[in-house]
Amino acid sequence: MEAATQASASTLMQVAPETGEEALAPSSVPDVSVGVAPARRAPTAQVLAITGARGGLGVSALLLHLAWALSRAGRRVAMMDLDPAGGLDLLCGQAVLTGLRWADLPVEESAFRPGHLVGALPVWHAIPVLTGDVRGGPTSCADAVLEAMRAEHDVVLVDLPRGTPPPSEARVLLMTGLDLRSAVAAESLIPRLRSSQPGSRAPTVPGGPKGATSGPRVWLVVRHRGEDVAAEDLELITGCPVLGRVPTDRVLTKRLALGEDPVRARSATRRAATALARELLARVLVAEPSELSDPVPAGRRSVGHERGSAPWPR
Repeated sequence: MEAATQASASTLMQVAPETGEEALAPSSVPDVSVGVAPARRAPTAQVLAITGARGGLGVSALLLHLAWALSRAGRRVAMMDLDPAGGLDLLCGQAVLTGLRWADLPVEESAFRPGHLVGALPVWHAIPVLTGDVRGGPTSCADAVLEAMRAEHDVVLVDLPRGTPPPSEARVLLMTGLDLRSAVAAESLIPRLRSSQPGSRAPTVPGGPKGATSGPRVWLVVRHRGEDVAAEDLELITGCPVLGRVPTDRVLTKRLALGEDPVRARSATRRAATALARELLARVLVAEPSELSDPVPAGRRSVGHERGSAPWPR
């Protein structure tokens, strides 16, 4: 099994790190590279990092519901778990998700073949999932992995541990409660989330909440837990708009405790996630002018172009 995993991982290499030239794919694996003009760039996914102001708010469960809702809306979605302990797949239901984990990926690689990588990942409701296991979580190749996943999808959702810097160019969705403890935690986290991304000193957004900036972008989603602070006051405290609300869902809690698939049946959380997905598509997951790519001719796709993005903060 270990030998098979290593063989699978070896097929993912896209660019030789020493020379920057395209590496030869094994003869048993078709070469998915397609040459295009260097000036053209393949469209890449929006990255949405989801984190919590504190523990116990159900961030990972919300991420699963958002992935399902965005997929139902016709978006190609992938999920990346940056928690060192992994475990996102354990919330997906009783079925064991087979495929590569973080520990199976070659840490020294600087780029991957997007199609090979995505095709080797576990799948949940046709959504690729990259997570860790008992062997560990994200490695030094995380930047290259994210770029490969972006090349194959419209949206990449990142399960971001509390206090971890988000990936470069990511939008951030911060989950918090309306209790005083959560509000204070959110207020202290947001400056760190903004300062960890490029463009943290961007100008104020006209008409936005006090202190809101045009980038990097942070939005709030409120868990109905506690009523110490009104949502409007939370916006003023944090300088971030509230994008949606998630109810306390005892049915979902029971379903997760039983190891059942969280989105298999209707629930209050599923309805809230569907509404939140609509807001994300309308207000958050919208390409900036600088992110728009030149159109790529039909049937041709670049998978070898290296993006000039800033390194992922660690």
